[in-house]
Parts: sequence; C-alpha cells; structure tokens
Amino acid sequence: MKSASWVRLIGAAAGAITVGLASHAEATSSDDQKLHLAAASADFAALGLGPTIAVWEDGRRTKSSTDTFEWWYFDGLLDDGTVVVVVFGDNWGYGSHKRSVSLELTPPGKPTRRVSRTFDDPGSFATDHADIKIGPHEFKGDLDTYSIHVDPAETGGVGCDLTLRRRVASYRPATGYDFAGTQYFAWLAAVPEGAVTGTLTADGVTRQVTGSGYHDHNWGNVSPAKLFDNWWWGRGQTGGHTIIAAEIHGKPAVGGTSIPLLFIADEHQVEVNAFGADVSPTEGPLVRHPDPAHSRAIASEISYATADGTKAEFKISDHILTSTNLLTQAPPAMRAAATAMGMKPWYTRFESPITLSLPGEPATAGRGTLEYFELK
Repeated sequence: MKSASWVRLIGAAAGAITVGLASHAEATSSDDQKLHLAAASADFAALGLGPTIAVWEDGRRTKSSTDTFEWWYFDGLLDDGTVVVVVFGDNWGYGSHKRSVSLELTPPGKPTRRVSRTFDDPGSFATDHADIKIGPHEFKGDLDTYSIHVDPAETGGVGCDLTLRRRVASYRPATGYDFAGTQYFAWLAAVPEGAVTGTLTADGVTRQVTGSGYHDHNWGNVSPAKLFDNWWWGRGQTGGHTIIAAEIHGKPAVGGTSIPLLFIADEHQVEVNAFGADVSPTEGPLVRHPDPAHSRAIASEISYATADGTKAEFKISDHILTSTNLLTQAPPAMRAAATAMGMKPWYTRFESPITLSLPGEPATAGRGTLEYFELK
C-alpha cells in the first residue's frame, strides 16, 4: 500500500477516479465477486506462491498493458527527522501507460519538496528480482539489499542515492492478493524495516543520511477506485518492534468488505501476522482535518487489536507530509461529475505517533507514517 503507495499514487489518482466514477452507483455484487483476501491453499497453488517469500516476487508481476499497473515504493524515517518517499511506477495513471518516478523530501519543520517525472519510454523491468530502470533512475534489490537512485540532473536538482538493508523478514498477508472475481489488487512488503544509508541531494547540496526505511510493491489489473471506498495504512517502529497495519474498505459493488491486517516483528522473529476476522480495527473520534482545504472530518486515530490483547494505535498529526485533492488533476467535466455525485477523493499522509501494547509488556511509543486514502 503506502504503501500506497500510486497513492504514493498521487500521479495515478486522476486516472483511478476517472474509471471509478462509472462504478460509483453499482449494485452489491454476487458472492463470487465480493472483495476478499486470497488465503486458501488453492489460492497459493494457483498463484505459484509458497509460505516463504521468494526474490522473484519483488520483480515485475504484470504484463505491460493499459489494463494493469505496478509500483515500487520506499519511505525513510531519517535520523535527522527528515522523511523521504520514492515511488517508481508503471501505468502511472491507470490506463495511461506512462512510467513515473517521484521523490518527496520533508525536512523537520519544513514543507515537503516534491519532484515527479513521467516517461513515455517503456523503461526496463526485471521479472526475477526488483530491477527497475526508468530514464536515468534505478530501483533494484534482492529482498536483502536495495539501491535507490533518483538522478538530480534529470529532476532539476533533487535526488538520492540510498541503500536499504533489510532487518525484518519480508511480509505479505497470505498471498497478498485482494480479489473481486477476476479483478485484483496485490501487495508485498519486501522490506518491512531496514537500515538506510546514503545521500540526499537538493538545491545543489548533497548530504549523508542514515535512518530506518521501508519498501513495498503493489500491482493489479483494475483501478483501485472500482474496488475501494477508502483505506488506512500505517507503518513505523516502537520499542524495537516494527509495525505494519492497514484496513481496506471495499465498495458496495464488491460487497462492502473490510479487510484489516496487522504485522508486528523484530529483527529476530515475527510476533503477529493477523488479518481478517483476527484483527479488530477501531477508528477514534472524528475531528477537523488538519488541512483546512479538506472539508470532511477525519478519525483522530485508528487502532488494531487482536484477541490476545495486542494493540497498535496510529494517530493523525499536524505534521502533514502530503494532503492532496485527487480531483485537482482531473478534467473539468470529471470534477463536475464527481461533485454532482458527492465524491471528494483525497489522499493524506501524516507523520504519526504510534503506541504499541503487547501482552505482558508495558506500552511503548514510537514514530511512523500513516496514510488515509479516500476514493469516494
């Protein structure tokens, strides 16, 4: 997700909304069309997956087509307080068949600096491991170690040369595929947490950085706007633990399904790997969105609990990394149609305070990122 990322995806959102408008008023689907996480043994066999994540799973998973999309996402919470986000995508803008590279830098106490480049060139995408080349930019790795290069000479002066070394085992909930009939949205957290080293460049200045990083990979064959009304996604660290948590809300047309998940691990073991009915998500009281341009209230927090008393809580904050009206990039006719249907699609990413409670242990506080993606 963060994952989404797309949403990291800001560049693809207008295309997603375009396709999604047509499905806004569809009736509830039949059982075989309802959104669900593929978790049966037959699903693993059909997808060629095993319980252990293989290096090829982070390689290209779709055919180059206007009917598919794919992206590779990285974010880093750096020791100096900077947050950095990098996304490499194919079919950036569902149906556009463009390649895209984007980078966001948010120094502590300063606005986010964004650069985004879109390419008609097909780029290069390996299938046996992550090895993506788009223009002069590269994102490659083997689950254990990744190199991420965004060339500042091509972006107008903002770039990075980063290395991410995995410290927490790769993760996917079951197969990682959310299906609705033959349509799907898939996700792999190749590096739930890892050590970040390297350089960031902005305004002609290159500086060394260190910190904690995350990398995931999404792909699918349908616009997310046709499957989801909204999703929450968060990740971070606290008390030596890495947390990934999410909740997806399906559209009425695919059964209105809620799919939550919670993953907690340290450098030695996976402590929680729960999804579906084994996770209870709870949203906090509604509050005014910290971005005054956003007209709807937002939950102040979201927590994820399991039956043994484990609870992970993510809060929104005034430290907004991204807040975007997804219709601003849309043509006037699309904006008018969405307004007439009461749609206000928006993407927000916050730096998030995190609290984790594990059975028999005192609660610990930490830092992470939290995103809320509204598609209706």
